[in-house]
Amino acid sequence: MAAACPAAQITLVPTASAMQTDTIVEAFADDALADAPKTIVGARPVTPSELRAISLFASLAEDELAWLAQQAELVELDPGGTLFHPGEPADWMIIGLEGTLEARRARLGPDAPAFVLQAGDVGGLIPFSRMKEFASAGRARTRARVARIHRTRFPEILRRIPALEPAFVWLLVDRVRDTTRRDDQFEKLVALGRLSAGIAHELNNPTAAILNAFAEGKRCLNDRGRLTADLVRSGVTAETVARLDALLAGDAHRDGRAADGADAVSRSDRIDALTGWLHDQGVPDAWSMAPTLADAALDEQALETALHDAPVGARAPALRWLAGGLLLGSLFDSAEHAAMRVVHLVDAVKSYTNRDRAQVRAPIDIPAALDDVLALYDTRIRDGGITVERAYAPGLPLVQGFAGDLNQVWSNVVENALDAVSSLPLGAGRMTIRGFPEDDCIVVEIGDNGPGIPAAVQPHIFEPFFTTKEMGEGVGLGLDIARRIVTDLHGGRLSFTSEPADTRFSVKLPVTTISTFG
Repeated sequence: MAAACPAAQITLVPTASAMQTDTIVEAFADDALADAPKTIVGARPVTPSELRAISLFASLAEDELAWLAQQAELVELDPGGTLFHPGEPADWMIIGLEGTLEARRARLGPDAPAFVLQAGDVGGLIPFSRMKEFASAGRARTRARVARIHRTRFPEILRRIPALEPAFVWLLVDRVRDTTRRDDQFEKLVALGRLSAGIAHELNNPTAAILNAFAEGKRCLNDRGRLTADLVRSGVTAETVARLDALLAGDAHRDGRAADGADAVSRSDRIDALTGWLHDQGVPDAWSMAPTLADAALDEQALETALHDAPVGARAPALRWLAGGLLLGSLFDSAEHAAMRVVHLVDAVKSYTNRDRAQVRAPIDIPAALDDVLALYDTRIRDGGITVERAYAPGLPLVQGFAGDLNQVWSNVVENALDAVSSLPLGAGRMTIRGFPEDDCIVVEIGDNGPGIPAAVQPHIFEPFFTTKEMGEGVGLGLDIARRIVTDLHGGRLSFTSEPADTRFSVKLPVTTISTFG
């Protein structure tokens, strides 16, 4: 609403999308509120007794309250009534008399932190504030009444009521502190949401592998008794069974499934050879058994040696018994590897959050911390075909610092790099992580080959609330938080250089950190 708005009744109709975005909800479904919500300005004057109920003005003299009331105008709002819009000049101090108003930055999405003004609160523009315009829409959540005072009256208010000057200063300090805390928390929650989605996906893969391995392993165990009975009935000697069992035991010590890492063509050739040999031994399902034997690095010669004294009719049951044991062993190996992946991921999450340590300065292994953070983005890196190049100088000293806070720095910068390369063709993205000593510091450099940061954007990159991301993707505090952690908590420096295909963020940390704010 413009500053010069006369005392009159006006009706503002919020759009359906605005109501949905700001969740001013149930009231609009009520048949009694089917008409558009109203905002009524100046229906009657503000009384000194109404201002006396505000803690900020409670100690003022009667004549001061009476004069202050004359400077204010009353605004009455129905639920959903709009007091101000984003982009309007912030020309008014707003004093809550009754009900509740909410201001939420719609571009950040419906879960963005909201400033709530209730009866007794003072908001909007206040003396000494550098606020220029409203960044959000201010709407009534309930039926509400507010008093508002135009900025042109501020100098006279401070001259006539000097006691309000320190009160306004403390109010401004409290508001800045509260806003910073809420926005910091929102930025962390947004980042945590993106990270947790990747972690959930990464956990689903090994969990599914474990379940599949156990289901198939159960089937193999159920078949094991029948295969053993067939083996005994075929007349195989105890010595032959011992040799077959030795092949199983040898497979348990061979870390060479898929023929000691040979390529797919060689594996295919071995499978073809084994399929022909198994067919000659009277195995009807040779095509399904051959891959299991090939992956165990067994060939025709090893199998001939184990079965050299077995009757011709016993060879097929013996080979099926051997293949069943090998398959069962491989399923257990797969389940173990998948379970270890879960363990490593959980360890990385625990290290990232640093939950098992007190929030005190402690020695930090920077390369290990970077690797833990990268592990949390493994799915995104793998799915995007992104190449990650690590180059840590040997013998890097430990840094005295706050591990959890520094992990947030690495996470913010790594995520920005991944966002930058996401626009490249699949498999073309590259991220480099370097760590090296410089003077009495350690420098961590995280680079990417994305399109680069536009020159017009670069001067604003560390400004609070500046963001080029889509709505709901962040509040624009990620790099500001990272800069404050590096400089204020660790006495370091965060800088960057950027041009197309070469953006690098550099974090320089003293080995013995000295924080500037405790």
